[in-house]
Amino acid sequence: MTTQSHAGHDGADTDANEFVEILSSSLIDPQTQRWLQTCLTTLCAHAAPKLRRLTISLVDDAAMQVLHTRHMNDPTTTDVLTFADGEQVDVAVCVCEATRRSAEMGHALQRELLLYCLHGLLHAVGFDDRTPLDYARMHAEEDRLLAVIGVQATFAPEGGGA
Repeated sequence: MTTQSHAGHDGADTDANEFVEILSSSLIDPQTQRWLQTCLTTLCAHAAPKLRRLTISLVDDAAMQVLHTRHMNDPTTTDVLTFADGEQVDVAVCVCEATRRSAEMGHALQRELLLYCLHGLLHAVGFDDRTPLDYARMHAEEDRLLAVIGVQATFAPEGGGA
């Protein structure tokens, strides 16, 4: 992966560390943070070319439960929450859930984190997964975009393989 910049809506190049910001990065190692930033910068160019800023907040179960309760009236933890405001997208990603799921699926935590970030980004640009057809379309788009950056398909339904 060599992409280090992203042309925003106005065409100006932005350093990947400015375009994609990862908060609470103490929950992951610096190498994973850099990999996520690079991958997400490239994915945004393909999935959301008009996006000007993507902020990823890495949280634990307790913080995700607070967010999920506040915004969805659901006191449980969840994998991803997306907050979109025009050309700015904020995605909360639960590292604890990603850790559990990646262990269950037998792949690296960084792949699961990338999937959650991409899933949140796709919600921001209009994808949904509430109906079986929308669910299939969204996960097919995830697979397509991951292939663009050389990452194998990561999502699998409950009970399925990676």
